[in-house]
Amino acid sequence: MAQGGKPFAMGLLLCVGVSITALGGYQFFRLNNTHLQNEVLYSVSPGTLQVWLITLNPADPEDAARLADRFIGMTLPQRRDAVLAIAQPAYFEAMGLNFAERRSLQMLMLQASELALAKAPALGEFWFLSAKLRTGLYGFDTTAQRYLELSYAYSPKEVDLVLERLQMMSLAWPLLDARLKDIVRHDVRIVDQAYPKRAAELRQYLLRAGAKL
Repeated sequence: MAQGGKPFAMGLLLCVGVSITALGGYQFFRLNNTHLQNEVLYSVSPGTLQVWLITLNPADPEDAARLADRFIGMTLPQRRDAVLAIAQPAYFEAMGLNFAERRSLQMLMLQASELALAKAPALGEFWFLSAKLRTGLYGFDTTAQRYLELSYAYSPKEVDLVLERLQMMSLAWPLLDARLKDIVRHDVRIVDQAYPKRAAELRQYLLRAGAKL
């Protein structure tokens, strides 16, 4: 019985080994499709994402899907770092794109962010990114407001994201609905605890915009 079981056990181990190898090969293929080669082997950062973004074709829906897959595959620190970097105008300025090229890339990124959220709506950072990109492209409309609300629902207390969200909403205060204004007041209290000086600056922006805090 023991001897008969040995070939079976060896066969089982072989099957497991083949399965693991196949899974590893698939994972490598997936990463190779959404990352630069050196990112697969080394580290991923907003800077390496920036280099990869330039290789994409904004008119190709497959590239939007690839970027969405990359967004979904990010770890929490990678998502946070990427979104905070992309939210800064300097991120796109460093790419050396003209106005039309930059706008096309931002439209692609918005599409990719929305695709990622359709599959994984709990990625709160990308609700904020979608709101930020949409506002830059089309103005602060009702869709951007809804994205901001969902950003708050899924990432209510991540201080760095709260700062960016507050900065954005302070500029759009007259356009905010009552719920978003309540979110602003809540976020200011969060920032007060971690960055009191920054909170004081934001309060001044908001007060000048007519906010009642």
